[in-house]
Amino acid sequence: MSLSRRMLRQVLLVAGGASLLFAVLFFGLYRDQLERERAATSAQINRLLRVALENAMLKRDVPGLRDIVQRMGQQPGVVGVMILEPGGEVRFASPAERLGQRLPQLLGGETNGVPTTRFISDVGGREVLRSVNPVPNQTPCVGCHGPLEQHPVNGVLVVDYDAGSLREQAYRSAGLFAAAGIAVLALTLGAVWYALRRRVIDPLATLDRAAIALAGGELETRVPAAGDDETGRLAENFNRMAERLAGQIRHSERQQRFLQELLDGMPDGVRVIRRSDYRVLAVNAAYCRQQGTTAEQAVGQPCYRSSHGRDAPCVATMVVCPVAELREAGQSVKCRHRHRSLDERDVPVEVHAVLLNSGDGTAAEQVIVESIIDLSQVVRHSQEQRLSELGLLAAGIAHEIHNPLGSMRLAVDGLLRALRNGSADQDRLAGYLEMMSGEIDRCTGVTQRLLMLSRLPQQQAQAVALNPAVSDTVTLLDFDARSHGIVQTLALDPGEPRVLADDSDLRMLVLNLVQNAHHAMPNGGQLLVRTALAGELAVIEVIDQGCGIPEEAQARIFDPFYSHRADGERGTGLGLTICKSIVERYGGTISVSSVAGAGTTFRVQLARVSE
Repeated sequence: MSLSRRMLRQVLLVAGGASLLFAVLFFGLYRDQLERERAATSAQINRLLRVALENAMLKRDVPGLRDIVQRMGQQPGVVGVMILEPGGEVRFASPAERLGQRLPQLLGGETNGVPTTRFISDVGGREVLRSVNPVPNQTPCVGCHGPLEQHPVNGVLVVDYDAGSLREQAYRSAGLFAAAGIAVLALTLGAVWYALRRRVIDPLATLDRAAIALAGGELETRVPAAGDDETGRLAENFNRMAERLAGQIRHSERQQRFLQELLDGMPDGVRVIRRSDYRVLAVNAAYCRQQGTTAEQAVGQPCYRSSHGRDAPCVATMVVCPVAELREAGQSVKCRHRHRSLDERDVPVEVHAVLLNSGDGTAAEQVIVESIIDLSQVVRHSQEQRLSELGLLAAGIAHEIHNPLGSMRLAVDGLLRALRNGSADQDRLAGYLEMMSGEIDRCTGVTQRLLMLSRLPQQQAQAVALNPAVSDTVTLLDFDARSHGIVQTLALDPGEPRVLADDSDLRMLVLNLVQNAHHAMPNGGQLLVRTALAGELAVIEVIDQGCGIPEEAQARIFDPFYSHRADGERGTGLGLTICKSIVERYGGTISVSSVAGAGTTFRVQLARVSE
């Protein structure tokens, strides 16, 4: 209900109630006043009648007394006149049916010898104004009525006036007064209502509409300020408040846009989670790319549904949940998860989370900020990663090229001496040149194998011969193997298996697996690398005699950044992850079997290409 209707209803209720109360009070007071006036009038008439009656009684003029009573009863407004003897018996009455009746209640205790006038209901149920006037005993009457002390009252004069005419007069007067009061009240209420609506209700309604528009985003909404009264000052204050609010909102929106742009500029995924209900409050563009979603779809969702596709919070005893782990502001946690993208992809991620206080620092205002690294992007082997891995081959490659170059240096020196001395012959020169040609071929082979390993992968897979890729890569690691006391053995399938892949990817796969085997044998040992055919599959096996992999660690060796080298060196933890990524890219599988202290076998299976 609107304020104007509510106020109008309240004003009408108050005014109507007050008018009704005043009417009741006026009618009661008017009735009492009318009753007192009629009583005074009837008392005067009664005194005159009593004098006439006393004269008639002293003269013992009973017919005259009866005639007086009859004529009095016929007067306008008089219902009946009765004269009662002291015992209460009606001796004279204008209504003949009252003769002989006894009305003892009109004597003694009721009158106490004092004239009274009041409204009562007579025997017929009609309301009358009854005037009761005791007739006192006097000295001339002692002879008939006895001594004054014993008989103070000779009789009672009762006059009943018609109360209907009195009440009608009272109602008519009260009605006229009420009508006049209503007219005055209506004019007063109209004037008050006009002033109230113009000065209070209409300005408040304008303020209400402006407040609704402002709350709906119409920041330019203002109200006209008229007058210097309270409503005018309220309008001015509202306009000032709206101006400041608009400025604050615009400033907040600029800050929000800046913050979102700052988050979107970060390469790693970021999301903000409200700790009390797991709801995602904000995300950046990188997070949306990771999850294959949009900010509108992610914000407002529970974090466990947004990134894990669950309908309930993650079990804290099964995974490291930042919401469950972090308890105090400033605490941080680092963990690895597998997020579930919108297109049902498993995304390995590393999460760095910190708990912050927002607002007054209560539990309901605590938020968790997560920085999410997409490990599948990190482990995607790039040219820089290949060059990093090739850096580990520098010593072996330098040795492989240095020895042929040294031999060629000796051959060149011998040729120069022979030519200077004039002792050179054709056979000796030919021998030197043949030896130098062989060493050059050796250097060329090393560089060729290195170029094959380091070149960029092709966009499309091709049929690749498996044996050359394996043997060339193992050969590059001969010096590293010898320096660690490792004997490398090749067992290549004579069927020359071919697979649909990329040559450089296969070489990188073998390089990582062989290097991993070298790390597992810091004190030397036997390494067997072999290829085989198994139906429609081509198989690569790398078998070492190293320290083996504990059973509890075998499930994690392909996880990014998990490194536990037996030689004590700190690795990148990406080698086996790269291997798995390469194999899965070409639809193959990689598995491991290991016995602690007895060695490890890595088995790669790829689809075979038929001749």
